[in-house]
Amino acid sequence: MKILVLSDTHGNITGMEKAVEKYGKNADVIVHCGDGTRGEARWLYDNISHAEVVCARGNCDFMGGLDDVEFFDAESKRVMVTHGHLFGVKYGLENLSYKAEEEGADIVFFGHTHICADETLGNVRLINPGSCGRWEPTCAVVEIDENGNVLVNHVSVK
Repeated sequence: MKILVLSDTHGNITGMEKAVEKYGKNADVIVHCGDGTRGEARWLYDNISHAEVVCARGNCDFMGGLDDVEFFDAESKRVMVTHGHLFGVKYGLENLSYKAEEEGADIVFFGHTHICADETLGNVRLINPGSCGRWEPTCAVVEIDENGNVLVNHVSVK
């Protein structure tokens, strides 16, 4: 299963479109971890038909319809999607890891820091794609095979 993970586009719909065009054509799931302040989640829901779209609300998202935390299954893994601000990710990932364990999640996609990350705390893999709306926009391409192996590539959107 291939998953394209985006976050913190902050109105840079062009950057998000480039990421989808470059890395999301054969994705099974496209995730946005929040702070799509100009309706990037709506754009994904309206324009992506080849993949499941999962979006969470960020601290700069004021439109309705998005939840703070979402879940989906990918192969044998339960995946949690959140922005991260509610779990204090700028100060450490422990609270996010604890919440994921409480929810039975194996993987968490999160944003908020604008910094790419791939860490494991306890039994939880925590993956931040960075920001798709920055000077050096990034996203993450995550592949999960049928054995549950997870491969993460942080890639440039340029």
